[in-house]
Amino acid sequence: MEYRNILIIGAGIAGRLLKEDIEKNVSDAKIIGFVDDQESTEEGLDVIGKIEELSKINKIYKIDEIIIAIPSANGELMRKILLNSLKNRTQIKLVPRSQHVIGQNDVKYADVKDFALEDFLGRPFLKQNVEKLKEFYNNKTVFITGGAGSIGSEIVRQLIELGVKKVVVYDNSEYLIFNIDQALREKGVSKEKYRLVIGSILNREKMSNIIREEQPDFVFHAAAYKHVYLMEDNIDEAVMNNVIGTKNVVDAAIENEIKNFIFISTDKVVNPTSIMGSTKKLAEYYIKCIGESKTKFNIVRFGNVINSNGSVLPLFERQIAENHLITVTHKEVRRFFMSIREAAQLVVTSIARDNHGEIYILDMGELINIYEAALCLIRTKNLIPDEDVKINIIGLKDGEKMIEELFTEKEMDNLVKTEIDNVFQLKNHEECPMDINEIVASFKTLLESNANQEALRNRFMEIFNSLKRK
Repeated sequence: MEYRNILIIGAGIAGRLLKEDIEKNVSDAKIIGFVDDQESTEEGLDVIGKIEELSKINKIYKIDEIIIAIPSANGELMRKILLNSLKNRTQIKLVPRSQHVIGQNDVKYADVKDFALEDFLGRPFLKQNVEKLKEFYNNKTVFITGGAGSIGSEIVRQLIELGVKKVVVYDNSEYLIFNIDQALREKGVSKEKYRLVIGSILNREKMSNIIREEQPDFVFHAAAYKHVYLMEDNIDEAVMNNVIGTKNVVDAAIENEIKNFIFISTDKVVNPTSIMGSTKKLAEYYIKCIGESKTKFNIVRFGNVINSNGSVLPLFERQIAENHLITVTHKEVRRFFMSIREAAQLVVTSIARDNHGEIYILDMGELINIYEAALCLIRTKNLIPDEDVKINIIGLKDGEKMIEELFTEKEMDNLVKTEIDNVFQLKNHEECPMDINEIVASFKTLLESNANQEALRNRFMEIFNSLKRK
């Protein structure tokens, strides 16, 4: 019989259990040994080298399959493994990084899996008090703008799992509304649990009428234009949707005396260098400048979301599949990343704190080098960078930063940890630094007079010194 040579990375409990399962249940496999940067505490495990020696070990022992058996590993360690395996096409799999595997030491070869994007970007698992959240959302109705988008639809799914009375999804995309309807039907969700409405946040009257009909307990505002470089050339639309549209949603919530309102913001508002970031910053200011109101307003701010619509990593995956070519803007560009599920969790749990006027920021962990992420993604496909897949450096796009920020230097001193894992609250943030109503009115005037893109950009540059001139 011809055996497959298997190398296990991780000489801990999971590695030992995987070795035992393979020896018992996989007849055509031979364990060559273990790789680990630490000395093994488990008996009978032959550690033949360290992670940085992977390329040499692979060549010497003619490895057919590498399995990472470190279920608690973070993304930094995963990337280190991949980056030390760039010169070969040996298949790399991993023991699932799940709470079940970690908690139960349940490790089987049959369960090893291919890499997902989340595996090498390394966000840790977020814990949440599910029972407490179920109690909070019990018999509640939620209205969510942009509710059929990537983050919005995940919020909808989590709310339904938590037992809300009803979710009203308001989105201007017929296609995305169709998708979420199909997904909910396939899961057997009762039609009484959700209402799907095709509509724009610019149609204030329609939106307000639906809010009045449904009388939701909470409004989640997720609808926005989010693509930085596209908004640089479509400033009028960015203002209409992200500023005027947000004003419409906020005003409708106040008018109908909605109890709680959550605005989903972005790390691009910090020292904004783009039109998109600037419009979202104005939206934050509009909320901060609200006076007395029966509605409690809070803001959630986070970075890039893995696998969201338009995210860079799904773009890389498509480029690999179609062209065997990846385009990266710069070798030193760094970004924060989180999963769609984590983004939705942050929104769902932050409103349950029942505070007012707060900004919540997720601890996004480390900044990820996008070029290294591209190398790792190529390697997870069992391909070799620059040989099987070329990487072209194309330069920063308009409005892009080299390195993203989640808060300003001033804000950093005001971050307070909350009882929610990995979530911070921004204390003593700037409340209302400008006459926001005058600023919104000035943009309305410019839009009504069909002002060109340059005039709109100049108005933004009068407000934000950090904004780049195109």
